[in-house]
Amino acid sequence: MSLDWSEQHLPVTYHAADRSSLQAQGRFLLATKIRLVSLIGAALFGLFVWRTGQSPVDWGGVAAATSFGIALLVEIFLLTSKPERTWYEGRAAAESVKTLSWRYMMGAEPFNRTHDRTQVDNLFLQRLDEVLEVLRDLDLTADTSVGEQITAEMREIRSSSLAERKRLYEVARVGEQQSWYSKKAQWNRNRATKWTIAMLLIESLGVAAAILKAVGTVRGDLLGFAGAVVAAMTAWLQTKQHGALAAAYAVTALELASVRTRIAHQQDESQWAAFVSDAEEAFSREHTLWKASRGVRAI
Repeated sequence: MSLDWSEQHLPVTYHAADRSSLQAQGRFLLATKIRLVSLIGAALFGLFVWRTGQSPVDWGGVAAATSFGIALLVEIFLLTSKPERTWYEGRAAAESVKTLSWRYMMGAEPFNRTHDRTQVDNLFLQRLDEVLEVLRDLDLTADTSVGEQITAEMREIRSSSLAERKRLYEVARVGEQQSWYSKKAQWNRNRATKWTIAMLLIESLGVAAAILKAVGTVRGDLLGFAGAVVAAMTAWLQTKQHGALAAAYAVTALELASVRTRIAHQQDESQWAAFVSDAEEAFSREHTLWKASRGVRAI
């Protein structure tokens, strides 16, 4: 059997949840950026008085009010459409389907190869129906409904030899996920460091602005502007959670290194079924923490 595995071979429910989650994530993060930048803009425009000719209109105030208006509209959009809910619960559903699919393909508990094929298929579909219950009231992408829940590739892998399944699981599941978690841990660690340095710089500028205002060198409320920038940066960091994700991903990558080492020691179908079931828990533990931190419903 070729090891040319792709997530395209996963159930159609996975693709619907995955695509919807990614699109909702993009909408949520873009809206959050616009809102925070608008609030910073309002604070910035509030520093200046800008009039043209004999007009009594303060265009700086107009710009500040406009910025606040944009922030308000974006906040209303976030409260009414709740894209973060589709992002979080769609991602949770996609990962649940992926875990179920790998258990099915590997013959892991509760989809052991010793069980009747029809019973196993029905149990798998029943578990997918439980995931679908969570997805029913989400803003799902409509063009992902073409496909099967148990694909031909999934059946082919399930019917292959133990040696072939072990090889595929090591490369396409554990190895791929280990690499993903390692890279994401480093990426989030770097981002957390950069944002921390940036916040320290802005706070230092705020201290300098406060001193200059105290001695009468500057008249504008630069201190308030610096505070608005720091508050916006803090809100963005709380949204992205770089520090927490870096730590969680690093631990998961190390756990998967141990899982990968033990693959070769599984000698028969019963050992393999129990091993894969335990291995999938390494993915589930990290994702359970991710879901809990965002208030996602259990699946």
